[in-house]
Amino acid sequence: MYKTFILKKFELISDYPFNFSVLKKRYSFLNTKKLFNKKISISINTNNNIKNNTYFKKKEFFIKNSYNKIIVNFNGKILKIKNSIFEYKIKISIDRNFSELELINILDSLIMIKFIQSKFLPLHSSGFSLNKKGYLLSSYGGTGKTRLILEANKFSSKCKIFDEWCLLKKNIVFPLRKEILLMDYDILSYRNFFNIVDFYRAKLSKFITFKEIKEFFRFLRLILPYKYEYFKNVGPFKLNNIFFINQKKISKIVVLKVSKKVISNQILKNFKHERKNLIRLSLVNNSITKFKNKINLIKLYKSLLISSLNICKHKNILIDKKNKNFNEIFNKILIND
Repeated sequence: MYKTFILKKFELISDYPFNFSVLKKRYSFLNTKKLFNKKISISINTNNNIKNNTYFKKKEFFIKNSYNKIIVNFNGKILKIKNSIFEYKIKISIDRNFSELELINILDSLIMIKFIQSKFLPLHSSGFSLNKKGYLLSSYGGTGKTRLILEANKFSSKCKIFDEWCLLKKNIVFPLRKEILLMDYDILSYRNFFNIVDFYRAKLSKFITFKEIKEFFRFLRLILPYKYEYFKNVGPFKLNNIFFINQKKISKIVVLKVSKKVISNQILKNFKHERKNLIRLSLVNNSITKFKNKINLIKLYKSLLISSLNICKHKNILIDKKNKNFNEIFNKILIND
């Protein structure tokens, strides 16, 4: 058997040597933190061909209740979760040829579920701490959260930052990973942060539009469409302000005071959008009569979120969809804390 610790007190035991390094990197900042009171163990048993009485189309991906088990179908290959996902020992059986990346994504959802069970709130957001004030910026992908973190880093290298996902415990923010994913346009916009070779590789990447050619040039290391960059100042901080950023067709940046109900619904909707499979797993789990351990995950998530909003200021920021001045947005955030 092969044993891998993803986090403290969180282990994967499998009868096949899966490569879980990608999963470990997603939580690289948290691997020394004590997050769980009880040990969590997920056992994964592989099979050459798992029998199933339901017909699945090859190209379908779905999660459903079948014969008192959670069934995940991907390209005609099956993964079965045999007991409640809210237990501390979870049993999984899987087709040997089931996609390893999809297995990792299912395990990623289970980790997030365990965070919520342990009253750590996962948030799709970026954030920074500057002059003893912590700012969390939540929004949908493509809004420019990473660019605002880079603005904070440009303003002061002493600030604390994180990007993409964090855990929130009351008013303390914990980053998930040590590195920050930067796209070629991020690298081109903040030239002084990167070496000259990476800058020109990112510049060349912008001119190549065909996906297959781009991937070939990336493999040859001639272009840099994206890069995971290590920043020394990625770290936890105390949170004072929560902003939700919305893109609109407007000519100027607008900051609005909103109720806890409004911003909690915005953040929850964003979480549901980013973690569709996690939500589906939870709903299917709770639909299985045989499973005794059931939790209303959305209700728990919202309760934890409201607790944090009670001790933090919260506002909306409206920004223009196309013409974004990130330095101006960053300064607007600072003066509206």
